[in-house]
Amino acid sequence: MNVDLYATEYRSPLPDAVFGSLLTRLPPVFQQKVTRFRNWEDRHAALLGKLLLRLALQNAGYEPDWSRLRYTPEQKPYLPEGPAFNVSHSGNRVLCLLGGNKPLGVDIESLSPLPFDDFQPQFTESEWAVIRQAPSPLHAFYRFWTAKESILKADGRGLGIPLQSIDLSHSMIVTLDETTWAVHELPLFDGYACAWCTVHSDPPPTIRLHEITQF
Repeated sequence: MNVDLYATEYRSPLPDAVFGSLLTRLPPVFQQKVTRFRNWEDRHAALLGKLLLRLALQNAGYEPDWSRLRYTPEQKPYLPEGPAFNVSHSGNRVLCLLGGNKPLGVDIESLSPLPFDDFQPQFTESEWAVIRQAPSPLHAFYRFWTAKESILKADGRGLGIPLQSIDLSHSMIVTLDETTWAVHELPLFDGYACAWCTVHSDPPPTIRLHEITQF
């Protein structure tokens, strides 16, 4: 199984004319969702996430027909006849993961300082011990956090699964109900923690990175 990771980065607002031109590549309903965000960072992340998905589908030989898009009761978007995909953004990075028909999830987080002790209830005792004993507890926190988030996104139930019910202190392979998930770390982006997840398989999927600098 091959999985394609499309990534892009923005550090400043696009010129209004460029942003408007890119926005017209989306159907009106998605244009409205993009422009509904108040700050420019969220507007850019929403727009670029959709454009990455559009590009990923085209490159994989699929028609980017937005009318096919459906949502689970938990509001996870999907394409009924595949391929599986997932989008994540943080800081000024936007990612789109696409590949095959097996569910997948991706999560990226900027390694920004934060009082992560507030999140202790979301971790098992074993995980918290690993975090506190790590050379960089902040980095260890984000490592576990992105891994857990990628599982929730792949599973599709989101916060319907308590984070503290997932223990990754000894292995990045975990079984929820009858599905075994495998988390793969992605140390690809300086200043970020990133992980992706799909159904466990042997051998593991091959991931291909596509850095997009122009749409």
